Amino acid sequence: MNRREALKLMARLGMGGFLLGTPFRLLAGGVEEQPLERVYWAMGTTVRFQVYHEDRREALEAVRRASDVIQAVHNRMSLQQADSLLSRWNRSPLAGEVVLDELTAGAVEAALGFRTLSGGRYDPTVGAAVSALQQGRSVPPQGERAVYWRRPGAVLEKSHPLVQLDLGGSAKGWAVDRAVEILQRHGVRAGLVNAGGDLRVFGCPPGSQGWPIGIRRPDQPDRLLTVLSLTEAAVATSSDMAEDGLSLLVDPRQLQPVHLQGSVSVVAPTCAEADAWSTALCVEPDLSLLPGSLSGLIAIQSDEQSLKIQSNLTEKKYQEANT
Repeated sequence: MNRREALKLMARLGMGGFLLGTPFRLLAGGVEEQPLERVYWAMGTTVRFQVYHEDRREALEAVRRASDVIQAVHNRMSLQQADSLLSRWNRSPLAGEVVLDELTAGAVEAALGFRTLSGGRYDPTVGAAVSALQQGRSVPPQGERAVYWRRPGAVLEKSHPLVQLDLGGSAKGWAVDRAVEILQRHGVRAGLVNAGGDLRVFGCPPGSQGWPIGIRRPDQPDRLLTVLSLTEAAVATSSDMAEDGLSLLVDPRQLQPVHLQGSVSVVAPTCAEADAWSTALCVEPDLSLLPGSLSGLIAIQSDEQSLKIQSNLTEKKYQEANT
């Protein structure tokens, strides 16, 4: 399969992890137990819920509230919406400041924290560069991209007018985590939230010891690199590959497109961590950069027929790291 064919198939199937062999079923006391499943469109992708709850009405309410918070993250942080809070802040002048609501403040605070933890390999302040490259323009000179964050009050300021935030490398994972928290508060005993391949699972489906999660090949998305059995874990995959051939990612250090020619999948306790670190490792594909509680798989296309693989995605390693 050549690169163009792979990109078209990737666009159709999606790049990230996905659940195999659904729905799970268990015959218990003569009653077949199945999950409640719902699919929504949010954050530019399909969001799939699978939940196990003793009360179907409560399960429906839990999923409704969880999907609402994902939609709220999209409405407030999407750069595709000109009236979103983040879009308005990006257009604000030097002296401009925005007081964020708690939902947006949490996502911004987490993103800025990942910038520090990753040594700048993930950096949400590349918004202006991403926008310029997507529009085929040269990247404007920016100097220091400083963002001033003040609490209490959740006040966000910028060092100069060209500083813009793009939470595309962490907000989807962060939204998945908020959805999982809501499901758990509503008594869901096992569940999966999958936002376009960035997913998180908790508990175990009846009759199983974990959720079987497949990771796709970047060059042949209809084939699998590996299958993981996970509980209380998240997986996110990032890639520089797009159907139009343009890189989707920017190296924050050089403000130039990333040319990985592959994908990075990270397993972590939370989806926000997995999302941000999979983005960071696309910039610098080195698994030794991951914190000790995380593991990953890097697949780089070496030619049209083969991949160069780095992986420490052993199930034993991950379970030991989180006990």
